[in-house]
Amino acid sequence: MSNFSTWVKTSHTVKFGAVGILVLLLLIPTYMIQGLISERQLQSQNVINEISSKWGYDQTIAGPIINIPYKDVLASQNDKGQTIYTNTISTMHFLPEQLDIKGDVKTELKHRSIYDAVVYSTELNIKGHFNKIAIEKLGIATENVLWEKSYVSLNIPDLRGINKRVILNWNGDTLEMNPGIDDNDILVSSGNKYTSYDNYDRSAIETVPVKNSGNGSSGLSAKVNVKDAASIDFSMTLDLNGSSSLYFIPIGKETNVTLSSAYKTPSFDGAFITDSNVVNDKGFTANWKVLNLNRNFPQEWTNSAYNINEAAFGVNLLIPVDHYQKSMRSAKYAIMFILLTFLVFLFTEILNGFKIHPVQYLLVGLALIIFYTLLLSISEQLGFTTAYLLSSAAIILLISLYSKTIFKENRLMALLAGILIILYGFLFVILRSEDYALLIGSVGLFIVLCVIMYLSRKIKWYGDDVNEQLG
Repeated sequence: MSNFSTWVKTSHTVKFGAVGILVLLLLIPTYMIQGLISERQLQSQNVINEISSKWGYDQTIAGPIINIPYKDVLASQNDKGQTIYTNTISTMHFLPEQLDIKGDVKTELKHRSIYDAVVYSTELNIKGHFNKIAIEKLGIATENVLWEKSYVSLNIPDLRGINKRVILNWNGDTLEMNPGIDDNDILVSSGNKYTSYDNYDRSAIETVPVKNSGNGSSGLSAKVNVKDAASIDFSMTLDLNGSSSLYFIPIGKETNVTLSSAYKTPSFDGAFITDSNVVNDKGFTANWKVLNLNRNFPQEWTNSAYNINEAAFGVNLLIPVDHYQKSMRSAKYAIMFILLTFLVFLFTEILNGFKIHPVQYLLVGLALIIFYTLLLSISEQLGFTTAYLLSSAAIILLISLYSKTIFKENRLMALLAGILIILYGFLFVILRSEDYALLIGSVGLFIVLCVIMYLSRKIKWYGDDVNEQLG
């Protein structure tokens, strides 16, 4: 029994096993830290949504579109297999031949506690023309067309963002646009969006439209006479508020959109890239040109035959809050940091004949965990880079001074501090070089493994003696 007790006390294998158990136990607070980061990230998004709900959500403009109701007969079968014919009203949709949109986007930063949200106001100048309405392309009989109920629609997700009356110049006539669209064939309301996080990584953020619960789409409309028009020219000015992003759907046979703003960090997103763009310290200017050949829907159709939402494009004005992403990514490396730091202490203990108590290992591990709470809390105030430098410096200093009380040697304390500086510097490079993170991480871990294998080559795993010639 005494031999076994002696072996337990002196065996390096047992020591490594005990340290391994401590590493596994420290995974619990590590996962708690990751949950905290995700909670703070979600809270930030909730604040943005709250601000947007009062100013105006992100906007997606689709229109103007000519809509012409017609009488239709739908065939269905009852439980007995009999064919039942039902008279109903369907809608034809016709898109413009040419659509040109120009706008200047004025942004404003709204603050709520420690969080910020970008809102904007813009004056969009919309003009273009329609060709003669050709219902024969859709195979609709003239006698079934309800010409008197024809209307033009402009889909706007969040009508609260409209600041002025919208006057439509329609082939020389002046028409006032009114809220409400009778059908939801074209575009359901997409203003009230929620955000889903994929592994808490903002780069994989996806916005999902919330469908309108009403009978119609969210937008403006006006009655128009299109029966005998050879062509139709139109123009309007839309004074609009929104937040986070401004998107357009290319409904024209040729759609041209030009946006300018003093905002310095835009992201051009959606189904189509910019035809040209300039981004500098003065802001940005972006141009899009989309042809009907580039999208997945025609110039005319009936009912809800096509989903035009998939063709949306525009600019994203979200504030880059990458400190949450980077904090989460850094937390995923916590197990590696704990393990490598413990290995440094282990090899120092074995090679220099020290005895380090498991409680001391635990305290060092907790210090490493505290780094991530410091990083998260400080990054919300000062940004990620500053927070990383301050947090890593604090933890390196703390562990180094604590190691001095264990090792009683300045040389070993300096060695440990140097290793920690390399580790935290290594992690910072990985976080900054996202495209090469896997390569840098793989090479780094390979080097670490080589060093560990070299230092442990002559360790007697069944006892605590080390070859005197080691090293």
